[in-house]
Amino acid sequence: MKMLFLIILFTLLSFSQASIISPKPVEYVSPKSFAGLWYEIARTYNKFEENCVAATVEYKNINENRLKVFNRCFEYEIGGKLISYTGIVKPLLENNLAQLDKTYYWIFSKEYKIIYLDKSYQTAIMSDESMENLWIMHRKPFMKKENLEELLFFIKNYMDTSKLIFTKQDKNGRYK
Repeated sequence: MKMLFLIILFTLLSFSQASIISPKPVEYVSPKSFAGLWYEIARTYNKFEENCVAATVEYKNINENRLKVFNRCFEYEIGGKLISYTGIVKPLLENNLAQLDKTYYWIFSKEYKIIYLDKSYQTAIMSDESMENLWIMHRKPFMKKENLEELLFFIKNYMDTSKLIFTKQDKNGRYK
């Protein structure tokens, strides 16, 4: 009987833990307003950005349901070799980028969601469902410390923030 109780308790705890793993996406993200250049402030580790500094992502509207995405960074140091790759973004909801699918090279596809977006479209947090891949993005290469601390406090409810890598940015926010 004790064993059955422990199994039920463990199962219930597992389900309750699963419900807080990842925050819900924001309600609405205008593709038109979200388009433009974003600077990477922090991210979790991912193989495709392993040696990147001064990373940015730029979204350009193709039509109301598709955007082109340009990821750029310097390899190892600012002013070093420019790494760039291009993909396509499709909203998973009609005319709403709160949940999206990114495809690179026609074969690599992954779903993401915007879990934080300020009203002025200046700061955003994008992640996958597992929070294994997460990016804090801002329209300028640097953000105020107190604003970053608020975002870290929000994320702390869903992941270990010590896993974040803070991106070295060019003070001029530009490429070669």
